[in-house]
Amino acid sequence: MHRRTTKIMAAMAASLMMGSAAIAQTQLRLAVETTSGDPTHLMLSTFRDTLKESAGDGVTFTFNDGGSLGDENALAELIRAGAVDVIPMGSDGVAALDKHFSIFDTPFLFASKDEARSALDGKFGDVMAASLRESANLEVLAFGELGVRVISNSKREIMTPADLAGLKLRTPSSSTRMMAFETLGAVPTNLPLGEVYMGLKQGVIDGQENPLSVIKEFSLHEAQPHIALTNHIYTPITLVMNGTTYDSLSDEMKAQVKSAAEAGVAATRTLSDDSDSKLVEEFRAAGVTVTEPDIASFQAAAEPVRARITEVVTPEFMDEVEVLLP
Repeated sequence: MHRRTTKIMAAMAASLMMGSAAIAQTQLRLAVETTSGDPTHLMLSTFRDTLKESAGDGVTFTFNDGGSLGDENALAELIRAGAVDVIPMGSDGVAALDKHFSIFDTPFLFASKDEARSALDGKFGDVMAASLRESANLEVLAFGELGVRVISNSKREIMTPADLAGLKLRTPSSSTRMMAFETLGAVPTNLPLGEVYMGLKQGVIDGQENPLSVIKEFSLHEAQPHIALTNHIYTPITLVMNGTTYDSLSDEMKAQVKSAAEAGVAATRTLSDDSDSKLVEEFRAAGVTVTEPDIASFQAAAEPVRARITEVVTPEFMDEVEVLLP
């Protein structure tokens, strides 16, 4: 009887230990609309792999990519509802959640990628992160890099803003991005990123604007012969976690999560630099005309956009962050 009692107690102890381990294990659902090779996918997969290495059995993942749970706007709704835990956000979803992020739609806000990186790694990034946490209960884990955006189209070379006149140009759904291209004379059209290739092929749109790496990933250069290196907007990747999920983590896990996010930052910035250095020649070799337009003329034409975006983010917020920008 005593021996049997001992066995029962041992079994109960083992069960309790297993239950404690299960409770201690963090389960995270990650989602992204893109596939391998895209900067947003790289940001999320690097985060996953790095966290798995540092946390070991302390974390398990469900990884949904390729838009299996919807596009960025759908994922923004899911993460706020707690249906997913971590997503990378580019242009479409984040400004809809927090109007302050429309500041990134300001043409030529940064003179270079280095300027943008320095600002996002510093107090400017802290202010943006705090704003998103307050407005949408999303914890910014880090700011990666989608890259600087260029314009591609099937109609003509673009050297000055006048060359944009009448072009049906696909842009993200951000109202401020669309407003910016209306100001420059184009006809901005919203279309999901996954439909852009067919839209170009079928003539639904004449062109689009994205970083070179995205043009490569979605084979957009195959559907249009002209790329203009306008570098008009720098787009970060805002890697976010549901705020309630983040708050539930132990201090150790929070540190591991932030460290894994920084690994994603490094990976996307390396991809951005590598892409910018090699893709121009790759596209030219494929028969695409790649031009370096008159940037000063674009900057002058875009000046009214800054004032309109200031009204969107509020003059008070613009005053607060302008002193933090390069």
